[in-house]
Amino acid sequence: MRLILARHPKPVVEAGVCYGRLDLDCDAREVDAALARLMPHASDAVVYTSPARRCRDLSLRLNPVARIEPRLQELDFGAWEGVRWDAIAQSDFDAWANGLPNTTPPGGEALAAMAARLSDWLADMSRDHAAAEREPFNESGGRPAPAVLAITHAGPIRVLRALAEGLPLLTHFAQPVPYGEAIALDMAKLGL
Repeated sequence: MRLILARHPKPVVEAGVCYGRLDLDCDAREVDAALARLMPHASDAVVYTSPARRCRDLSLRLNPVARIEPRLQELDFGAWEGVRWDAIAQSDFDAWANGLPNTTPPGGEALAAMAARLSDWLADMSRDHAAAEREPFNESGGRPAPAVLAITHAGPIRVLRALAEGLPLLTHFAQPVPYGEAIALDMAKLGL
């Protein structure tokens, strides 16, 4: 089975604003462009989506029965949601950043907690897919989908890559994650 991850289209939000769980819209042109790039991957895949509107709107256009999965949400930044990064006290930011992956923004979520929920999703999704593969045909009379496409956020994609590669959680955080682009992971490497 192939696991394909994709970040939502670029949201409509002021540059420099902290957003994790904020429910943001995306520009229609950005959604259309992402749709065109991702549709070839969705045609033979089970589609999962974060419940955030910026993911859900794209996912439901890729597949009207996309599975909404809360565990694919971005990190919860708590009191920092909607605040400009440069308005957060440097000492508060440093305390959080220096304690990663176990520290939390005020009222938010630890990166380690996000990794645990993503690991749970991987295990559940892998188990469900393995069970479907044992069935000769699905409810509609066809073969099970050979791929999973998950529309999610930059943070979960970075964490899922680290989990898949058996590397520390912060391994991929310096690397950019493009909007609306497919990133394939080999499920065989996950050992699930």
